[in-house]
Amino acid sequence: MIYATGISFKKEDVEDLKSIVRIQLESDENESWKINDEPINGWYSKETIHRWLKNYGDKGFEIKVKIKPYPELEPVEDNGVRYVRSVRDDSRKNNLLSLKAYYEN
Repeated sequence: MIYATGISFKKEDVEDLKSIVRIQLESDENESWKINDEPINGWYSKETIHRWLKNYGDKGFEIKVKIKPYPELEPVEDNGVRYVRSVRDDSRKNNLLSLKAYYEN
């Protein structure tokens, strides 16, 4: 399984789903999806993750937020902005926004 474990924003941005810059991903030992023969581990732009989910989601590619109840990420596009969010559950805010946030210059 691939998990989202962190998110980054630019320092001056509002912290919402559209303003996420990159998402930290980690693969567990059972994950078979790879990039250039390497496990998916590290920071990836939200647009790259959006593209992976759009292109490979129907082939079984999935990413989950590493917070219970471990919701899946889904690709979203709004007014030309491509981003991802966790599927809706009972939490008040999107689970992706509950991950540890980091700030970029």
